[in-house]
Formats: sequence, structure tokens, C-alpha cells
Amino acid sequence: SIAASSAMTQNIRGKLFPASGVWGVSTFPSARRQGHCRQTIASLLAVEHESGKVFSNLYPFRESFYERLGYVAFPLTKIAKFPPSALAPLLDMETGGKIDLQLIGPAFETYRTYLADMRLQQHGMAFFDFGDQSVANRNTLWLAFAKFDEKIEGLMMYRILGEEVTKFNFAAYRFYYQTSRARYLLLNWIARHVDQADRAEIWLPADEYPETWLADFQLKVESAIRPAMSRVLDVEKIGGMDVGEGNFAARISDPLCPWNEGIWRFRVHDGRLEVSKAPLADCRLTIQGLSALINGTHNPQDFPLRGSPGSSTGRGWGDPEPELQSILRGIFPPKIPFMHENF
Repeated sequence: SIAASSAMTQNIRGKLFPASGVWGVSTFPSARRQGHCRQTIASLLAVEHESGKVFSNLYPFRESFYERLGYVAFPLTKIAKFPPSALAPLLDMETGGKIDLQLIGPAFETYRTYLADMRLQQHGMAFFDFGDQSVANRNTLWLAFAKFDEKIEGLMMYRILGEEVTKFNFAAYRFYYQTSRARYLLLNWIARHVDQADRAEIWLPADEYPETWLADFQLKVESAIRPAMSRVLDVEKIGGMDVGEGNFAARISDPLCPWNEGIWRFRVHDGRLEVSKAPLADCRLTIQGLSALINGTHNPQDFPLRGSPGSSTGRGWGDPEPELQSILRGIFPPKIPFMHENF
């Protein structure tokens, strides 16, 4: 088996952490189902831990397999599909601003600067620390920047697919905006392709509701096939993120990353999380349970019911009593993370 990852920087509840993206995992067919892949992932995580990474991320070939290795799923990316003709009313809307259209190669650094600013606000967002300019130069993706007074307030990365004129697919894989006027300016740009494309799709974070953008939108919303997954790689170093109020101690179970095991206290000081060793635990949490709390994706009421039979999580993700569950929700309020990076 082999596994490979690259360095990322990730926003988790308002703080930027060193993280990794596991982009390559492969096992020779005759060696599968013998534990080799699990051991390879364990070795990779140990190396990442030694290099200072605090979180690990991936897109799974099978979600249940990586859940057993400590990863928990983010909500699925949405794909909004509609005919560009449904946007015709926007052609008469005065939004101001202008579209600055460039290929991804020449615009690569501007694009990454926008992403870095966006990451400061977006929980869960990560992208690789070292962008590949040479790959961008060979790409045919378009970037439409929504500019107002020369300031970028949104962007859309897209390409037009198909072989028959008037029946192309306008596929926008990135659709980000800081203001409503930027969103409608970008939608206006799609509307202007009504003579070339008879269908369009926009990939969106899970907390977007495109069905509310326009009346009679004729919209169909689907989900991406694979969720991003994330796990805590170093419990000791997760302090500093923005949290609510409360404190508790938990016995953490993490067979794949034994340095995380033991009793840890999680307390709040001036709105920021602090983590330290503790003598007594208020509950038991697996690393899946802790990762789910931090990501804001799961209700701690579910923890006793989660886990795969026959695995290290077969007894659930934890055993917090109802009163403690409320404390956990108070410290880690629900949030919807969005990874951004695909790999």
C-alpha cells in the first residue's frame, strides 16, 4: 500500500491550523482486506503529526472505511442545475459593477489571494499551501471576477462543455461571492450564454439555498457524490479556535493515533478553546466524536448510536450524559463546514 498527502492550511472555527490533504491511497488488489491500507494510513498520519499538522482531510473511496480510521463527513456540496433561460429577468437588473474575464493561468495568483481572504471567514475551508502555476497555465478554465470600483466581490470558475452549439453545459465549479450584487452579477453572466448553453450547473457550499435567489428558477438541486472528511490529528494543538461557553474532560480513544489517547480537559477562556491533560474524565469520546464536535456536523445525542460493528467505534462515538451533551453543544455550537479544495 502507498499513501500520499500535501500540506494545507485550514480554518477551523475561526483559527487557521496546519493541516494535510490525503490525495493518494492505493493498495495492490491481491493485498487488499489484509489491513495493509489501514497500517499505511497510520504511518502517514504519524509522519504528518511529526511535521506539526493538526487536522487531516480526504475524500473517501468508501466513507465507512475512513470513518473507522477517525474521519467524519462534512455535508455534501450542492449542485444547482437549471436552464440559463430561467435567468432572463436578470438581464434587466442593474447591479452595477463589471465582469473581468481571465483564464485560470494568468489569474491564478489573484484567485488564490481571493481564496485566502475567503478562508479567514469560512469554517472548514482549506486549500493546498503550494499552488501549481504550471498546471493552471495548461488549464482551460475561465475565471469571471465580479468587480465593483475595481474591488473583487465575487468570482466564478467555469467551463462550457459539449459538442453541439446551443446545447452546451455551462458548468461553474466555483461560485463565491461576498455581496448580493456580486452574486447577481455572476448570475447575469450565465444568463448571457443563453444562445450557447441550454443547461447550467453551479457547485455550491451546503449552506447555500439557490432556490431562494429568483422566482420561477426551474431549479433542481443535487448533491455531490463524495463528502469531504476530516479528523483531529493532534488533540493537544487544537486550542485557540472560537467556541462558546463551558468546560468538560473526556477520555479520548484513538487507536490509529495513540498520542491522542488519554484524558483531556477542554475549557474556554475569553471565547477561545484551551486544551490540557486532566486526571478525571466526565465522559468517553472517540476521535470521531471529538472531530464531529469540532466540525459542528453532528449532534452529541447521536454519539452512542454511531460506529460500525466490529470496529474500534462499535460502541459508538462516546457516552456523554444528557446534561453533558448540552455542555458540549454550548462549547461547540453547530456549524456547516466547507472544504473548498477537491483532491
